[in-house]
Amino acid sequence: MERKGLNTTEIDLLERIKEEDDPDAKERFFSRYQDLLHRFAHKYHSDRLPYEDAYQLAALGLMKALRRFDPERGVSFITFAYPTMEGELKKHYRDHLEIIRLPRPLRDLRHRINVETRNIIEEEGREPDIKRLAKRLEVSEENIIEALAAQQYTCVFSLDSTGGEGQDEPPLSFFIGAYDPAFEEVEKELVIENALASLPPRHREVMDLRLNKGWTQTKIARELKISQMHVSRLIRESVGMLQDRCCLQEEPA
Repeated sequence: MERKGLNTTEIDLLERIKEEDDPDAKERFFSRYQDLLHRFAHKYHSDRLPYEDAYQLAALGLMKALRRFDPERGVSFITFAYPTMEGELKKHYRDHLEIIRLPRPLRDLRHRINVETRNIIEEEGREPDIKRLAKRLEVSEENIIEALAAQQYTCVFSLDSTGGEGQDEPPLSFFIGAYDPAFEEVEKELVIENALASLPPRHREVMDLRLNKGWTQTKIARELKISQMHVSRLIRESVGMLQDRCCLQEEPA
């Protein structure tokens, strides 16, 4: 004889666990769900929650599901156990590992949402929508949305962790921008370029040869057929005009 989600052997083990608290039955039942326990441990372990601890929390959730599961409800054991195990791990993160603390009203409402969600899943085998939760908890849909959104922002991740399953995945820090001094240099060049454009033609020509081409004053004088002293004066006047213009640009409005 089989009931939904359990074969005859599992039903017998379940009855021995509930009626006699048989340790051998527990061990045999747990051995059947090792893959599921390891899947949860792999999903939820982190620098703040070692793999072994995540496994034990998943096992605690499985035991709670075992004690509360009723085959007569027509819900498969996996469907019933999954949210209970996940809830145990999320509860541990919420109560012990959250770095970002929410205001008390939001934490209380989030807890009520999680409890009610598990209850509805156990009753109906599916997760409730926002409208259903709001009606069951007698709060507005906006409050439900706010609590669920706030829950997402209490999760933090190590920048050394990866976003995927593979070992070759880049760490999260790889995707975070950093200060690049080149941007500041580009900004300076744009300011200077705009300032140079405001100089008189002769001054602008001399400064272009001096700054952009790196010519000496002697070479500029020879090219423009003027004296080196004249070039020096034009450069000095240009620098003064550029300083005045840049100072005007930096003054607050």
